[in-house]
Amino acid sequence: MSPFRIGCAPYLNAKPLIYGLEELVSFFPPAELPDRLRTGEIDVGLSPLGASLSGEFALVDGVGIVADGPVRSVILVHEGSLRGVRTVALDPDTRSSFLLLRVLLENFLGFHPIYLPFTERADARLLIGDRALAFRKENPRAALLDLGQGWHEQTGLPFVFAAWAVRREGGEAKKLAPLLREAKRRGLAARASIAKDENELEYLTRYIRYEVGEQEREGLCRFARELRILGEKVVDGRELLWI
Repeated sequence: MSPFRIGCAPYLNAKPLIYGLEELVSFFPPAELPDRLRTGEIDVGLSPLGASLSGEFALVDGVGIVADGPVRSVILVHEGSLRGVRTVALDPDTRSSFLLLRVLLENFLGFHPIYLPFTERADARLLIGDRALAFRKENPRAALLDLGQGWHEQTGLPFVFAAWAVRREGGEAKKLAPLLREAKRRGLAARASIAKDENELEYLTRYIRYEVGEQEREGLCRFARELRILGEKVVDGRELLWI
């Protein structure tokens, strides 16, 4: 087995992408993965989209965590009207979903709430990953904005939440890319065994997609344009290096 060190978020939606590679994987919150890749602690990381658009990494072609409509696991929970939200508490594990939330609220809907740490009281809360799935299961009637659905309604495009990233200067890329694409192939075929129940299987098969093709890349380019409107320093999506 290859000695490559793989970094991944500890979420259900990532499990099909590391199927058969589990012994090589270390788990970290998504927001930590880019820094651990930069320092060489890991050789490849399932990098959130915001960091992937920095231009410092090469991305593995054809593989990602994608939603083409509702994603279910990235949500803004709020009481009353969304327009009435003045403060938002942010899940501590994310930066990219926060950037997507800013695009939806500020660029598309035209209002600018105050963003607070997760421990503070707020009108709304941004939840991601398994925490979001658990909340939805326990609160099926809660008012919420599904960020994948919000993006699709505004743009008509899929959203790539994460992609495999490697350091551009590293020599591992050409060996890692086929390994990760093969893991995806195995994992997609094994989703019924990965899921613990019907709800998890529905999530992995109906809401989460794992292919990155032309439409997904168009979504990346659109997101990069929206981030530059917010003042974020990201490259044009067409400048990304795919391996």
